[in-house]
Amino acid sequence: MAASESMTGLVDQLIALFNARSLDLPDGYFTRQTQFLLNGVPFEATLGRPPDDPLILMLTRGPAGYRFTAKAVQHAVPDAMLQRGDIEETTADGGHVVRGQCWLSGHLRGKGEPVDLLVGVDIEFRGGKIARVNATLDRAAVARIQEARARA
Repeated sequence: MAASESMTGLVDQLIALFNARSLDLPDGYFTRQTQFLLNGVPFEATLGRPPDDPLILMLTRGPAGYRFTAKAVQHAVPDAMLQRGDIEETTADGGHVVRGQCWLSGHLRGKGEPVDLLVGVDIEFRGGKIARVNATLDRAAVARIQEARARA
């Protein structure tokens, strides 16, 4: 299988797992240092504690960071579904970057307000593993999701 096919397959598998509400990740997708960002800001910088705090890093990086992120979105949008658009792959600095768009749909917790959001996604691969994921989303949409996430 060509590298781009396997990376596309990996992205598709992560989307399928998200849509199935599964937090069981295949081994080797992420390193313990895989970083997650929203609009270019690392998650560890958004939690109100020093971003180099070992507990914060344990929660926001690697497989735990993926699970933390997925559960947060699924709490805010209980029927959340992802669908991917076209993926473009480039090679730079000894790694690969997979860039594309996803659509997040569902209904916000509490209000039942429909969600249909375009999410830009940049995934950096190093050594065949995901090193960094940056999701780009309209700030107003982020605020709506955060508000819904705060609802019980």
